Amino acid sequence: MISDRRMDMKRYMIIIAAVMTFLLSGTARAQETDMPKYEFRLGWSGYPTMDYENFTVWPRYVYVNTPIKDMFSDYDGDTYMTGNIMAAMDIRLKRWFTFSIGVAANGVWKDVHDVVSGNKSGRVNGCIFTVLPQAKFTWVNREMVRLYSSLGLGVTAGEFDGVSDCYLAGQAVLLGISVGRRLVGFAEFGSGSMYMGGMIGVGYRF
Repeated sequence: MISDRRMDMKRYMIIIAAVMTFLLSGTARAQETDMPKYEFRLGWSGYPTMDYENFTVWPRYVYVNTPIKDMFSDYDGDTYMTGNIMAAMDIRLKRWFTFSIGVAANGVWKDVHDVVSGNKSGRVNGCIFTVLPQAKFTWVNREMVRLYSSLGLGVTAGEFDGVSDCYLAGQAVLLGISVGRRLVGFAEFGSGSMYMGGMIGVGYRF
């Protein structure tokens, strides 16, 4: 009699475990299905590492033989950059994996001053563009909060003050934080050719 009751209890436990497993797996599938597949993002990043090096630092070393007449012509002021302003589209392929493609623009300018008076006599403007596909790996995925890392490899091209250049772009995001359901805010911390430090922005999931 006791053995029969034990057998019944085991059967009940097995049935309950099977039902719970089925319900949990179904819930997980529903949650993954209900999660928005796309996200459009706008962001602004900090120090544009390679842009500054390739368009302001290296040209000074390349053109070291300055003609004497240039010593008495207008001189350049400091060079400024907006930092990369990026628009990106994310496509969630797995719960843990997202493919992203982004296009960024970095504005660059400097004032030109009269050699005699020191007054501003003009301005030189330029723009540097980057196309960056990224692989994003989500390691905490909640309804309101996501933590992720990413790796990207693309190309950068631009022109400023008579210097044209094109080179590979690479960016690693060590830690990314996204907060929100549909309308989200995000912050990324990483290193690469696009920026050293971080990027902040907003996004919309659909």
